[in-house]
Amino acid sequence: MTNHLTGITKGLVGALVISTAAFAGVFYPEGATTMHFAFEGSPNGDRPIVRTPAIYHADDGFGFVDSPGLIGTARGVTAPKYFRFDVNLPAGTYDITVTLGGTEGESVTSIRAENHQPMVPDVHVARGQSAVKTFTVTVKHGAAGETSPEGDGRLTLEFEGTNPSLMKLDIKPAGQPAAP
Repeated sequence: MTNHLTGITKGLVGALVISTAAFAGVFYPEGATTMHFAFEGSPNGDRPIVRTPAIYHADDGFGFVDSPGLIGTARGVTAPKYFRFDVNLPAGTYDITVTLGGTEGESVTSIRAENHQPMVPDVHVARGQSAVKTFTVTVKHGAAGETSPEGDGRLTLEFEGTNPSLMKLDIKPAGQPAAP
């Protein structure tokens, strides 16, 4: 887990306090305002790099789930039709920013979150290009399992389409200024 903490930007924003004691593998220490992830070979700055297969484990706090066709590329990750990325987070509302694209061919990516809610429809990105999209998601806690209306204690992001792609992912509490 020590490698993963290097990509988290500490902020001086208000008195944001997120308790990590109650959730195993929560990847969000007190005082952090933004979580940054880079995928495979994407330009990463101070972001931890997530490489395939990086399968989700609660103790790690993040990873890919049910993504057998996932491929790492020089600039991110892609799959023929679908992949999913989960992150342990405390209950709350979060602004999610994704950088899509970076594939060898055109990609068309739609994003669903938390209980399959459509968040971003059909983003077309030309070969070697990228597109940035931001949306807001509420993460809930309760009984484990995706069918629980109370939630499963983690953010679930589903990427689908034709060669859906992901280069970078930023997560921050809604309403907080963006951290560098």
